[in-house]
Amino acid sequence: MIIVNCHSPIKLDEKGVMTISKEQVSSWVRNFNPLSPGANSRWPTEAGIYEPLFIFNSITNKTVPWLGTNYTWKLNNRVLEIEIRDNVQWSDGNPFSAFDVEFTFQLKKDFPALDSRGSWKYLNSVNVIDSSLIQFEFSKLFVPGFEAIGGQPIVPKHIWKNIDDPIKFSNPLPVGTGPFTEIIKFTNQLWELGKNPYYWKKDKPKINKLRFPAFPTNEQATLAIINDEVDWAGNFIPAIDRIYVKKDTLHHKYWFPKSGGSVFLYLNTTIKPFDNSNVRKAISMAIDRELIVKVAMYNYTEPAHQTALSGGLAFWRIPENEIIENWVDYNPEKSIQILNNEGLIKNNNGHWENPDGTPINIKINIVSGWSDWIRAGQIIAKNLNEIGFNAKIITAGFGSWFSDLQTGRFSMAIAWANKGETPFPMYEGLLASKYVVPVGEVANINWQRFSNKKMDDLIIKFEENSDKVIIYNIINQMQKIFIEYAPAIPLFAEPTWGVYNTLRFKNFPSKVNPYAQISPNNIPENLFILTEVIPR
Repeated sequence: MIIVNCHSPIKLDEKGVMTISKEQVSSWVRNFNPLSPGANSRWPTEAGIYEPLFIFNSITNKTVPWLGTNYTWKLNNRVLEIEIRDNVQWSDGNPFSAFDVEFTFQLKKDFPALDSRGSWKYLNSVNVIDSSLIQFEFSKLFVPGFEAIGGQPIVPKHIWKNIDDPIKFSNPLPVGTGPFTEIIKFTNQLWELGKNPYYWKKDKPKINKLRFPAFPTNEQATLAIINDEVDWAGNFIPAIDRIYVKKDTLHHKYWFPKSGGSVFLYLNTTIKPFDNSNVRKAISMAIDRELIVKVAMYNYTEPAHQTALSGGLAFWRIPENEIIENWVDYNPEKSIQILNNEGLIKNNNGHWENPDGTPINIKINIVSGWSDWIRAGQIIAKNLNEIGFNAKIITAGFGSWFSDLQTGRFSMAIAWANKGETPFPMYEGLLASKYVVPVGEVANINWQRFSNKKMDDLIIKFEENSDKVIIYNIINQMQKIFIEYAPAIPLFAEPTWGVYNTLRFKNFPSKVNPYAQISPNNIPENLFILTEVIPR
C-alpha cells in the first residue's frame, strides 16, 4: 500500500513506522520551537521531541512523574522544590540536569513573549540547588502554578544559550529528551521523525519512526484514515461506525472520551451588544444544541451543561436545584423577548440593531477544514438568522483563525477553553481580569475579553489554598458566577477525538484499556501513547 497524495509515493509496509494525522495543513513549515508563541511548532514538538517535568493523566486523574520525579511544597506553599530525574541525556548525548530547567524558565523571563503560561506573574526566582534538585520561589501564593511549571517543555541550555532570538528561532534541527528527536526527512508535503538514540525510558519507544503527510482538510485526512494510510489520528470522522469501523471491524477502532470541558461560542464583549450578559444569554437560548449534537457531531457527544463541565469534571457540578436560571436550553421565543427587553430594535430588513441604531453584523470564525465545527457554525448562524440577526460563518486557516481569536478581531468564534485537573483553569480563563488585554494585543486566553471582580476574589482564594473542602466550595461559587454572567456560551461537551488502526500497531488506549487519553490532541498526554504503543 502507498500514499499517493505526497510528492513521491510512500510505502506503508515499513515495519514500526507510524503514520499520524494531527495537524491539517496544505504545506508543512519547519518549526520545532517548543516555546514558540502561538501554535506554530509542529506536533509533537512540545511533547515528543521535548518533554515536561510532570504529566497529568486526565483519564486516571493522577500526576505522573516524567523529567521530574517528585515535588514538595515548603514555607506555607511559597516554595516548590522539584527533584529532577537522573541519567537522562539530550538527543546529542549531553546530560540533562536541573540547570536546563532553570535555564528554560529564565529564558521565559528574559523573553516574555515565550511565557505563554504566565509563569513569571507568580514566580520570584528559579534556582538550582544541585543538578538533581531545583527550587521555585513564588512571589505570591499560587498553588495552581504547579500545573504550568510541571507541564513546561524543557529545552537544552547548551544549545539555546547561543540563540540570539529564541522567539523567532525555528529550531530546524531539534535536540530534545523526548522519545522522537531525529528529523529524517522534511518536505512541504511530508516529514518524518526518528527515535532519540539516548532516550531515558529503557527499551522505549517501540515505534521506529513517525510519519506526517500533509492533509489540507478533514475530508482528505478521513479518506486516508479509512484507506488504512493512517495509524493514529485526532480527526473528527462523521458516521464513524458506518464509514470506518464497518470497513474493518477487527482493526478500525476509535474512542471519544469527553475532555471535561465544553466547546464554546465566544462573543467579543468589546463589541455591542455582546457586552450585555442578557444579550449573550438570549443568543445562547436561540441555539439548538440538540440539533448540533445530532447533525454536526453525529451524536458523539451531548449538549453542554449549564456549568460547561463534562466527563471527568462533571462531579464538580453544583446541584441542579442551585442553578437558578437556564440559558442553555433551546428557547427562541424567550430569546426574542429578552432582546426586546434589552432595547434592541429591528430595521427595515428585519435584522436586529443596537438601541442607537448601529447594525449588528455577526461573523462566526471557524477553522477551515474542521467540518464538525463548520456544520455547528452553520446551524448557529441559521438559528440566529431565524430570530432576526444577520449572521454567517467565515473560515480561515488555523494560523489566521487563531491570530484573530487572540487579538480580538472577531465578532463570534467557536473555540475550546482551558482545561486542567479541576474546573479552575476554565473559569479563570473565562473570567479573570488579569488575562484581559486591549483588542489588537495577544490574549493567550480570555479571548472574549470579559472579567468579573467576584471571580477575581475567588481566584485569589483558590490560589492560596490546598484544602480540598475549601477548593470544592470555591469551584461551586465560580460555577454560579459563570451562570450569572455567561462570559462565553457552551455548545456541547468537548470530545477528544481518538481514531486508531491496529493493523500495524497495538496497545493503544481504549475503553477497555484506559491508561491515557487516546487523542493526539491532548498534550502532553500523547507522550503516554508514543512510549507505550507497540508495532505488530
